[in-house]
Amino acid sequence: MRRYMLGKMLLSKMAFDRTRVIWTLGLATLVLAIIPPTASAQYFGRNKVQFDDFDFEILRTDHFDIHYYPEETEAVLDAARMGERWYERFARTFQHEFERTKPIILYADHPDFQQTNTLSGFIGEGTGGVTESLKNRVIMPLAGSYWDTDHVLGHELVHAFQYNIAQSRRGGGLQGLSTLPLWLIEGMAEYLSVGRDDPLTAMWIRDAIRRDDL
Repeated sequence: MRRYMLGKMLLSKMAFDRTRVIWTLGLATLVLAIIPPTASAQYFGRNKVQFDDFDFEILRTDHFDIHYYPEETEAVLDAARMGERWYERFARTFQHEFERTKPIILYADHPDFQQTNTLSGFIGEGTGGVTESLKNRVIMPLAGSYWDTDHVLGHELVHAFQYNIAQSRRGGGLQGLSTLPLWLIEGMAEYLSVGRDDPLTAMWIRDAIRRDDL
């Protein structure tokens, strides 16, 4: 009889605990259901943290409006010369001139570049610069060396010419440009900014030929 009563009490307690768990889960579900979606959505996608406020100034050249801040004052003059040198070279190559000056937004380093609010989404460590197709502006950081800065700027300005030509009368529009393969778009930018004789490019090509991966 005593065993029976103990067993009955144990079963009753288990049933009560089960009911309490179900009720608690149900209440939690109800609470989550009635919370406004904006309460959680307001944090969605916030993976870009801005630590600094940049006091931008504009250096105007013949073909570019270069946006920079005081920390870059010395380097921006060199970047301006690089940009104009690339422009003259690409204008001859493409036989095309910009109809108006193009903006270049220049950051002092990559951590500053990653904070930019001119681009949506997260910017990875491997992104050296971006050229926007619609606004036709270049956003990039100064690199660790002048050679790297010159290379990235030249690469992005090839894209600026590609987009500008596509939007001109003789171009097929951005939709036509989008039909071209990525290897052609990026390959042209890299070839024209690095040149024909580049040891790293030669190494990659040799490796691809040996692996029959061209």
